[in-house]
Amino acid sequence: MLLLRRPLLPSRIFSSFSIRRFSGKASEKPLTESFYDDKILTYSDRPVKPVTLKQLVRFGQLPLSQTSLREFALYARTELPVRLAKRTRAFQGLPFIVGTNPYIKEIYKLYYDSFETLLPYSHSQDDTDDMEFYEKLSGLVDQHTDNIPILAKGFLECKDYMDHQELAAFLDDMIMARIGIRLIAEQFIVLTKHSLSNDPQQQDNAKGQIGIIDTQLQPSQLIHTCVDFVAELCDFSYGHSPEVIVNGHLNTQLTYIPVHLEYILTELLKNAFRASMEHANNLGLLDPPPIEVTLSQSKDEIAIRIRDEGSGIPQKDLSQVFEYSYTSVTGPDDSAKDVEEGNIISGMALAAMQSGVGTPLSGLGYGLPLARMYANFFGGSLTLVSMNGYGCDVFLKLKHIDDSIAEDLQI
Repeated sequence: MLLLRRPLLPSRIFSSFSIRRFSGKASEKPLTESFYDDKILTYSDRPVKPVTLKQLVRFGQLPLSQTSLREFALYARTELPVRLAKRTRAFQGLPFIVGTNPYIKEIYKLYYDSFETLLPYSHSQDDTDDMEFYEKLSGLVDQHTDNIPILAKGFLECKDYMDHQELAAFLDDMIMARIGIRLIAEQFIVLTKHSLSNDPQQQDNAKGQIGIIDTQLQPSQLIHTCVDFVAELCDFSYGHSPEVIVNGHLNTQLTYIPVHLEYILTELLKNAFRASMEHANNLGLLDPPPIEVTLSQSKDEIAIRIRDEGSGIPQKDLSQVFEYSYTSVTGPDDSAKDVEEGNIISGMALAAMQSGVGTPLSGLGYGLPLARMYANFFGGSLTLVSMNGYGCDVFLKLKHIDDSIAEDLQI
């Protein structure tokens, strides 16, 4: 059993996020004016060519091969414009009044401009501009970091103008496509960076890490990191935070993408911390009950159970907890407004941990749906069991991604 202790206010908390002021500015062109763009229509009609996780690993196995990296560059150059065009067309299919929302319009314009930026590289097989493609792609990945919180704000404002099932289908497709696009882009970027490095020590440090994929990931270490981070958020909000006990199979390893697991764990821990603190405050307790994180493994999968005594979820709300825009936070509009106006303390949970995954969304109702989607992406699952009046158990299951499974996991 491990009782986690945290350093006070580590400096990384201030360097790991940025507060974005939503200007609401976007292209003045209505979405419909781009409907007959021949390039968008042509590329969006092309089939997606999936890449398997095993192929992503092969592209980056050490020592890095210029032949395999060149093969990956050609794939990224031709595939990413197709996927961006399909997302652009999906935005064009939204109801007109939804498409004119400034937040949604901003993301539409970003996808459209990204397609235009990468399109010239899909026409060329010349490796002389691979570095230019790498630099352009790196800039676009950074620009797309905040897509989900901006879309969340936009769809929150448009919730009365779109059928709930249609909205859920749009967001499911958008987020799944976003995961695939970013995995391809970020794997190429990281592998290219490694190929440019002549430092043998950096090559040695990369053992087990193949681009963005960690073949020796230790979930217990990542749990520790996420607990420290979430505890800082909780300390800011409530003045103190619950203790966390981690037990079980602490030496477990698996092949996984760390940033995905980091997002999932952070979102689940945020919910457990907040529920525990608010329940303790309601009862007048000085010390909230501890949160227990149990790690277990079998031949085919690992499981992480997060148990809190935060009073649970009312029965009437259980069917909604994985729906977009459902939140138990009071005043989701206020939470989003805090970020928009640059309130660092109140907006920290919204703006923290910006990475390839995006932002854990507190108060906008996207946290659990996104966490489950990331869990499902590589064949895992996320389930929640609540005992109203006592607390919640959340079960995260992840597949051991060996060669046979990686061969079938398409991105």
